[in-house]
Amino acid sequence: MDPMIELCDIIARRPEQFRDKLAWICGRCPQPETLQNDSPRASRSQLHAVIGVARFLSKCPHSRDDRPISVTLEFIRAIPSSFHRSFWPQSYNNDAISSFFVDFLKYISETANASPDLASEIAEYFGEVVTTSVSNQEGNGNDTAISRAFLLALSNNFPPVLQSDADQLIDHLFDQLSTLLTASQGEIPGTFDTQAAANGSSVYWNSYADHMNFSIDGGGAMFAQQVASFEDESMESLEKQEVAFKLIAHTLEKVSIDQKHLEQVRLIAKKQLQSMSAFLKIRKRDWNEKGQPLKARINAKLSAFQAAARMQIKSLVCLDVDAKTSKKLVLETLALLIDAAEACLLSVWRKLRACEELFISLLSGIAQVAVSRGGQPLRVLLIRLKPLVLAACMQADTWGSSQGVMFDGVLKTCCEIIETGWAKDRAPIDTFIMGLATSIRERNDYGEQDDKEKQVVPAVQLNVIRLLADLNVAVSKPEVVDMILPLFIESLEEGDAITPSLLRLRLLDAVSRMASLGFEKSYRETVVLMTRSYLSKLSSGGSGENKTSESEATTERFETLPAGFLLIATGLKNAKLRSDYRHRLLSLCSDVGLAAESKSGRSGADFLGPLLPAVAEVCSDFDPTVDLEPSLLKLFRNLWFYVALFGLAPPIQKTQKSDSSTLSSSGSMNAIALQAVAGPYMWNEQWSSAVQRIAQGTPPLVVSSVKWLEDELELNALHNPGSRQGSGNEKAAVSQRTALSAALGGRVDVGAMSTISGVKATYLLAVAFLEIIRFISNGGILNGDTSGGTSFTASRSAFSCAFEYLKTPNLMPAVSQCLTAMVHRAFETAVSWLLINNCTIN
Repeated sequence: MDPMIELCDIIARRPEQFRDKLAWICGRCPQPETLQNDSPRASRSQLHAVIGVARFLSKCPHSRDDRPISVTLEFIRAIPSSFHRSFWPQSYNNDAISSFFVDFLKYISETANASPDLASEIAEYFGEVVTTSVSNQEGNGNDTAISRAFLLALSNNFPPVLQSDADQLIDHLFDQLSTLLTASQGEIPGTFDTQAAANGSSVYWNSYADHMNFSIDGGGAMFAQQVASFEDESMESLEKQEVAFKLIAHTLEKVSIDQKHLEQVRLIAKKQLQSMSAFLKIRKRDWNEKGQPLKARINAKLSAFQAAARMQIKSLVCLDVDAKTSKKLVLETLALLIDAAEACLLSVWRKLRACEELFISLLSGIAQVAVSRGGQPLRVLLIRLKPLVLAACMQADTWGSSQGVMFDGVLKTCCEIIETGWAKDRAPIDTFIMGLATSIRERNDYGEQDDKEKQVVPAVQLNVIRLLADLNVAVSKPEVVDMILPLFIESLEEGDAITPSLLRLRLLDAVSRMASLGFEKSYRETVVLMTRSYLSKLSSGGSGENKTSESEATTERFETLPAGFLLIATGLKNAKLRSDYRHRLLSLCSDVGLAAESKSGRSGADFLGPLLPAVAEVCSDFDPTVDLEPSLLKLFRNLWFYVALFGLAPPIQKTQKSDSSTLSSSGSMNAIALQAVAGPYMWNEQWSSAVQRIAQGTPPLVVSSVKWLEDELELNALHNPGSRQGSGNEKAAVSQRTALSAALGGRVDVGAMSTISGVKATYLLAVAFLEIIRFISNGGILNGDTSGGTSFTASRSAFSCAFEYLKTPNLMPAVSQCLTAMVHRAFETAVSWLLINNCTIN
């Protein structure tokens, strides 16, 4: 079939050019006189041609050639004849026949949707065909299987039918359903108390265990009868129910039916929704069937319920909006849908795909009905939706990358309701959002519960926080952020989350996600909080009250806060806020470097390193060649000073070899300084990559007066006087000079640096790292304006930065010698990069 489809697609693109080819394909279809025989037959090639022509029409519905629609309509008229096995080629089994109907009806439906004129012509024939197929449910086994395959395909792609055919079709479907549905599946005892659930989450928490262990054991015979009634339904009956419900829903979508039929549809659907809640509460041990047969039955029944719910939702669209009876029906239907959705969440079958799909379908219907109506239905829904959201949060995976289909469905529904109802009826939406936000602070009485049940509460809180963060990102409204963020920050600064805990970690993640949306007020409040939190970890030294809190404090410092800083850097798009955030992050790095420098060298890297990916991201669009304030330049200088001091830059020594005698005292400053130059790299590789990215956006570390470069006081201020690397520690100064000499490729002997202090040696080492790394990472191309293309202009060359250091007059000879050697090393690195990457120097 593939060559035929390919040919039809080519013709559809140029129908006038290939009219002869189209005529040839139409001629290969079954001809009218053949189809009108008493026992028509179709060959494989003819069926391929039918599919090809139907596909052509779906892609080119406005073709001026009448032949394709003519042969297609003739085949539609003959579909009832195809319900006999003799119509099909012997090689066609049931699967092949089903596949043919799926493809054919898909193309016909697409054609009707694209062309109202063709839709009318198709409708002239299709109603009778569908009615015939519905009636043909008894007889020869093979014939029944074929008509059932057609109806199954029709339930997914339903072409238009005439108004005059719709009521007759509905009558036939009612007749079929009357034999399929049992009287015991009407009003079911034991459904949820809708008023109780509407009172809020406290009722829900207290009754959770009762719902999970639901059984109608007290009903005795009635419960057993109900289970038996479900088990008496055959798989074939369940499939027929699903198809019938779908066909009725499709019919309601295409045309209007009379009021009597509409009321019957609603009654059938109502009983199905009532039956659904009871069905989902039955425990596994109460079924007589076990294993795979039971699972298959559950799946089939849930699919039928889903079709019934969709049918009920479609019937509500036909209601008169202003009629009192319609308002009552809407509220009644909302209650039934929410009850069924709650039952899905609490069912033992909730992880089955069919149950998840049913839940999503119910939520979609709930949102569609309530939002389209607004007013009281929306307010009632929002009252009932809160416990449903909390139930979903109770079931969701707390820390997984995905909280599950049901959690995602609740989130999507909340977003739809907020976005569509925001302008219509803001007040109840605000109340709903605030209710969810304040639920993380609610206290519940667990005095009589055991420890295992107490563990449920944090999971609910953690998932509510995640849901609210996801909701803010999806909706992206500053008004919503301003409602939720203050409660989160209050909890972090004054509430339960002030000490290290899982709750604090989740809240920090949530506030950083909200700050990344770029709303100025929330951004500033969050960054101030996160900065203060990160600095507090340095003073506390990670000591906690117990091992658990200490572990969570470490996670906060190494993972949660750095990830939050990076997320904000990635999310901010506003140039003003990015500039502000760049300054704040660089200031934080300076503060962290100074505070950590009083500890061991390794602690300094551990504290500064996690911040580097965020700094790299916020500097990714910064042009280092533009004029900038000295205060910002000094922050860049401070950052690189600490990068060099803590050994965070990737190794730059050409030979990549180390002095084993020097490195024998692991952890000493001498070892760290020289190993930073020679390698191997001591820290997280992500930090090394971040340093390379930062280098592309760092300006040359000089200013016009270079007064501060020569001023020992400013450089000394970057050291903590009491540290082992302080200005008075000559041993540390020698180690820095040794590392600097190695970084410069030995062009300057250590002895020639005796006039260079330890802090200035560290500064020159930072310059060497920066200017050499520029060429290691990408051949010396800096950040900057690329709107004119990707050409390597002088303004974007790292040499423009390296030469800046040589423009300063009256430098100390030793300093001038080191800076000159740095330029040579940078040039060597550039040449090596070009050779490695097979480039040529023009």
